[in-house]
Amino acid sequence: MKNIKQPLIRTALFALALLSAACDSTPTAEICVSIPPQAYLVKRIAGESTPVTVMIPPGSAPPTYAPSASQIRDLHECKLYVLNGHPDFHFEAMHINPFLKGHPEVLTVSMADSADLMRGDSHIWLSPAIMRAAAGKIVKKLCLLYPGRQDELNENYRLLIRDIDDLDVELRGVFASLQGAKFMTLHPSWGYFSREYGLQQVSIHHENKAPAAQELAELIEQAKADSIRILFIQKEFSFEQLSVISQEIDASIIPLDPLNESWLENLRQTGRIFQKAMNEH
Repeated sequence: MKNIKQPLIRTALFALALLSAACDSTPTAEICVSIPPQAYLVKRIAGESTPVTVMIPPGSAPPTYAPSASQIRDLHECKLYVLNGHPDFHFEAMHINPFLKGHPEVLTVSMADSADLMRGDSHIWLSPAIMRAAAGKIVKKLCLLYPGRQDELNENYRLLIRDIDDLDVELRGVFASLQGAKFMTLHPSWGYFSREYGLQQVSIHHENKAPAAQELAELIEQAKADSIRILFIQKEFSFEQLSVISQEIDASIIPLDPLNESWLENLRQTGRIFQKAMNEH
């Protein structure tokens, strides 16, 4: 009897949550995205006042996050969804792709389409080149969604591409003298960024799992051999042995936020943080 009641209770609670969301009079967004940096692209093209539902809000860990009732309501009312699209972006595989499969009328953009993807690394938004290409796909779908605003949308898109190109030139200048430089990360977030600008990332976590004791010892020895003195972390992921690693390799722990919605300025500041940290070591 207990095993029968528990699914019924969960179903009832979920139904109540949906009812509560339906009763909420807050205007819903016509556009949904998975992560904050995608909202940056949409708002730069469609305008800052454009309502956009971000399915994984700031401060949440993408591998474990589940949509709230209000987000599910917005998902059912959205007309355009911007996907990450990487096969290892499990949030979409679990929560978004099944919905879109049953709602073919929703316009979609997949950032991963035609991108040079890395197996096991879904952080494609940290590549300015991939974001540039994604912006081109987004503006086309926005022109379909808002046909009366095509001139405005295309002009905003042109300005966005100019800014992304300027960012790319700046970052290439920042890292011109740091080609091949190695750094360590808690979570493997910066693979695409590193590939684009000639850096080498060494990750402590692999496939969202903390290393076993032997693997950790090998990582520490590798870091010592490579003279790695920088350890970048993000607040969504924690690791109890982090201080042990930093002490063993005498590394500075530096927080970064790969999910910041102010995407362009965040990458610009990240480049400066990388440069300063590497030059100091």
